[in-house]
Amino acid sequence: MPVVEPMAEGESIKVAMLLSCSSFEGFFGWVLHQTRSSYLASYRNDWAWYYARGLKQNGITPLLYIPSLREAGRYDTDLGIAVRFLRLDDWYNLIERIWVKRLIRRTRWSLYAEERLNTIAFMQSLNQALREDEIDLLYVQEYWSGRFDHLVGRVDVPVVGADHGGLPDRVVKLFKRGAFSSAALCYSQTECECDVVRHYGGRSRLQPNGCDVAQFFPDAAATRGKTILTIARLTNRQKRTSDLIRALAELPDEWTLDIVGTGPDRDVLDRLVVSLGLSDRVRFRGFVGRSDVREFLRNCGVYAMPSANEAVALAVLEAMACGAAVVLSRIRAFEQLVTPGVDGLLFPVGDVKALAAAILDAWKNRQFLGRAAIETVRTHYDAKVLYTQLADSLRSSVDRYRLRVD
Repeated sequence: MPVVEPMAEGESIKVAMLLSCSSFEGFFGWVLHQTRSSYLASYRNDWAWYYARGLKQNGITPLLYIPSLREAGRYDTDLGIAVRFLRLDDWYNLIERIWVKRLIRRTRWSLYAEERLNTIAFMQSLNQALREDEIDLLYVQEYWSGRFDHLVGRVDVPVVGADHGGLPDRVVKLFKRGAFSSAALCYSQTECECDVVRHYGGRSRLQPNGCDVAQFFPDAAATRGKTILTIARLTNRQKRTSDLIRALAELPDEWTLDIVGTGPDRDVLDRLVVSLGLSDRVRFRGFVGRSDVREFLRNCGVYAMPSANEAVALAVLEAMACGAAVVLSRIRAFEQLVTPGVDGLLFPVGDVKALAAAILDAWKNRQFLGRAAIETVRTHYDAKVLYTQLADSLRSSVDRYRLRVD
């Protein structure tokens, strides 16, 4: 084995960030209605782009890696962040058509098997990309997946895993101790999640999402009205936007709802709106740019997110930074984020009446909650601070790996 020198102080490294979707076409195409051209030219609103920008500002060269059924190759973007599509082997097309569509959600074992088969199908492309791009570290979205288990120990660079909203429930954990112990590090969004990873023998570090407080802040001239805002991918099983529509039906007629986002369940939600007689009170805004998102956040009366599971959601952090009163489901990430009655309100997942009551309460106390929310984000979730810490941690992982293989 060749001698590998430890990293010099301030040395730049290259980090490949592997997105968790099984294919670009399946998630970005079918769910978010993106093409390769539109994704490369203008899609900038998810965690990967936020993190990549933050790492780049801290001297790390990030590359986004995305498995794909049809695309291949590396593309540069206007942000100076490259995107590489990892071509899946042809045999995986049959898996995608039959297994994924018919069996994937039936059992945790079928999901796990598909995740590992999916990873096997792009391993050749991945290893070639790691060499060509001279990658120093592989960052894998969602360490509870079968993909993470398969990758650790099968590539010639250190591997770190990250929590971006995945759940440890209903997943196969048979191989987690081996994967966690072999990984360089796991980044978790909550302290409770850190404890779970350590229970399975992993090294965990608290690394929640952050908010760019230089971009998201209140507008003193804005006038908030009785409008509920939610920003979410329209996949109702996770985001539960239908609960918010049903809650609107419990509120007085002057209340309206703005839904920002796209996704496969738009038709289902449309039909629900019509069936409840809310067509004149619900507005589907579709996909909007970052500056438009900020204006929505500055003018909404209440920001609500009724999700069944989330990380420390970027949209919630941005809403709080803009001074919105937030109403959130009582899940682990949101319990860490807000103190009920201080900087936001929590309600039980799926409890529509409690959601409606919390919206009215948040509106009544919007100024108090909004001021406290701004302070919470600025004190604990400033992206500039968090991305600097992440960059330093990634460099340390590379350094430890180099010392070990020397």
